[in-house]
Amino acid sequence: MTQAGRTIVRGASASVAGLGVRLGARLLFLVVAGQLYGAELFGAFALAVAAIELAVAIGGLGMKKLIFRELDERGERTADHVLADAVLLVSVASLALAAAVTAAIMLLPGTLVSANTERALMMLAPMIAGQALLDLLLAATRWKHLIRYEVAGRSIVEPWTALAAAVGAWYAGYGESGLLIAYWAGTLAALVFAAAGVRRCFGRFSPSAWQVRGRRIAAMGRAALSNTATDALSGFFVRLDLYLVGILMGERAAGVYAMARQLAMPVRQVRQGFDGLLTPMVAKTLHARGAETASLAIASATRLILALQVPLLIALCAVGRPLLHWLGPEFVAGWLAAVLLTLAETVQGAYGIGELMFVYRRPRLGLQVNGAGLLIALAASVALIPLWGIDGAAAAVLIAYCARAWLRRAVLKASLGVGVPLHHSLGPVVAGAAGVAAALLTPFAWPVALAAGLAAYALILFAWLRLSGQTLALTDFE
Repeated sequence: MTQAGRTIVRGASASVAGLGVRLGARLLFLVVAGQLYGAELFGAFALAVAAIELAVAIGGLGMKKLIFRELDERGERTADHVLADAVLLVSVASLALAAAVTAAIMLLPGTLVSANTERALMMLAPMIAGQALLDLLLAATRWKHLIRYEVAGRSIVEPWTALAAAVGAWYAGYGESGLLIAYWAGTLAALVFAAAGVRRCFGRFSPSAWQVRGRRIAAMGRAALSNTATDALSGFFVRLDLYLVGILMGERAAGVYAMARQLAMPVRQVRQGFDGLLTPMVAKTLHARGAETASLAIASATRLILALQVPLLIALCAVGRPLLHWLGPEFVAGWLAAVLLTLAETVQGAYGIGELMFVYRRPRLGLQVNGAGLLIALAASVALIPLWGIDGAAAAVLIAYCARAWLRRAVLKASLGVGVPLHHSLGPVVAGAAGVAAALLTPFAWPVALAAGLAAYALILFAWLRLSGQTLALTDFE
């Protein structure tokens, strides 16, 4: 494994350690949300958060990825001044978007949005700016190859503060607004922590030496337009299913479906654990060694991430039902949806890394691929939700993610001439299928099913590595 690969793995290991801490807070938060607040209020909260996160993807202007390029190509300017330009740009864009969301909610007829969801959107709108700035500041610390601020901010400060606020708000009598108060508290606490981390990484900022030049900031904004549109489409794409469940089936069904989505979240977070250093390393590899070498590096990351995600899918197949029952009996109906969503996140988490090639080389092509994926998701959702409810929504997500992965691969091959043989990741795929089958077919209690599934996965993966001579190491990174 190269030095760059070891750096990525060390960063990912720290992120995975933080993930364990974050999972504890998330699980307890889901228990509080399910048992204290119930499916209907949780559904309204989930719908509002999904809308706010989409707005963050737009208001953030893609700077959590593009800030690496801006800092690498800053010329004679100091890094803190480049970051200050980005902070100003994101602040203006996200605050304007928050004002637009607030105005839209006030002007929309009450029949279009339920009272619970409307109140949630109104309360959470200012946090568009909070979350967008949090993404940017934590990304800036990663430019220094320091992952600890991202890990601590996202895995400790934000979730555990939100959990404490949710419990405190409930017992203080804020039953209808407790989850919203928790979102505010977690975001603001993490934002203060991230700002402190940036100061330690970049030193004391001197406002008197920084000149606000509108032309320079406007140029930064124009350069981000294609990637912002791509992020907006991606953000809408990953939340379309929840929006449609809320529209077609109501807040209670949205609450059950949102709980299923939460169980699929750890798989996504495995990929996000790598993103902290994987994103800047891909940028450096593309710049130094070209698209072909970068594609090989990305392929090695794909295989490793897939191998790490599959055990979580197996675990959910074995443990999902009793876990959902513990969160609240009304949530058990979301088990199959949770399994399908976890499989979809596995596909996207591993094979979605190729999107970084579009970000840095062909952002308009990335936008077109995501647009096509959105149309597929919309068509599948409209067809399947009326037939199978929340299970149909999850199946539509899986279909759309698989279609987008295939389309992304085809476009990269046609436009950049890069591609990796499909058998490159065959071992984790086959081993994962065997593990899922063993977990589902074992006719005993969930601990035995879990052990059988993980054992089948480990044995087949190990045999494939030995027989094929392949490795799970990260290679070819600059």
